[in-house]
Amino acid sequence: MKLGVKTIRTLIRLRNGESVNEGELSSRQSKEIIDILRNRGVVSLSRKGTLRGIYHAPDRKRFEEACELVDSSLKNLDAALTLASGEVFSRAEKVALFGNSKQDGADKTVKGFTILADRDLNISYQKREYVLNPSTGLHIINKSALAIPEHVTVIVVENAECFYDLRWIPNAGLRPEDGPYIIMCRFPICEEGKLWLEFIPNRILYFGDFDLAGIRIYETEFKRRLRDRISFIIPSDIEDRIRQSGNPSLYSKQVNEGFANLKSYSEELTNLISRIHLLQSTYEQEGYCF
Repeated sequence: MKLGVKTIRTLIRLRNGESVNEGELSSRQSKEIIDILRNRGVVSLSRKGTLRGIYHAPDRKRFEEACELVDSSLKNLDAALTLASGEVFSRAEKVALFGNSKQDGADKTVKGFTILADRDLNISYQKREYVLNPSTGLHIINKSALAIPEHVTVIVVENAECFYDLRWIPNAGLRPEDGPYIIMCRFPICEEGKLWLEFIPNRILYFGDFDLAGIRIYETEFKRRLRDRISFIIPSDIEDRIRQSGNPSLYSKQVNEGFANLKSYSEELTNLISRIHLLQSTYEQEGYCF
């Protein structure tokens, strides 16, 4: 089915733990989908004062799974909103937005890049004003038409999974007062996005997988181009996480694939590489979402 922007925004609000007044469901589509979700037990209806009904979604995971069953395009509500808003311009970009970077097994190259923010943030694109936040992103085709405040820190994330789940920001030790943060996804590979990073004066951080391949991606695709303007985020508890819940099989696989002799000019990354070799294990960035 073709989903409207208002319907998807309602679902995002419920997913994010907000309450939705029954009177706000202005479209037949919204009411039909909410009824389906109620019948599946993932949305409840209650009363508050004179309000006829208030909808809630108590369990985020069950709610997201039920949305996908209603329509496959709702597997990722934020990507669905981007698509419905008309900010996606080609089939390849739709695949990139809805795909899983780890399952796909290969990088894709698309036109443009997508950004969002960790809080409400006003930006300008193509002479129009937009508000970014964790639930509302914007797909950028023309980097020269994008203007962001200079005090904002831009963070490049390696995997699409962390682009749509920003719980890793405080978990990785980034403080709210050091933001606001604009998040840009490294996957799929986008030359326009890299050129934009070279163009802007903002501070740039990189949040990648804590493994040999992830460090190599950072060194070859970003550090080589941006030099001292970009830094790799290394949380203070990364060694403990590698010890307690790391992935030794991935480490072995990457060593066999030729990453054993990976080097870095950064002292911090050199130390991280040494820790990875010592523990013979790795840690994927998605772990910081929990």
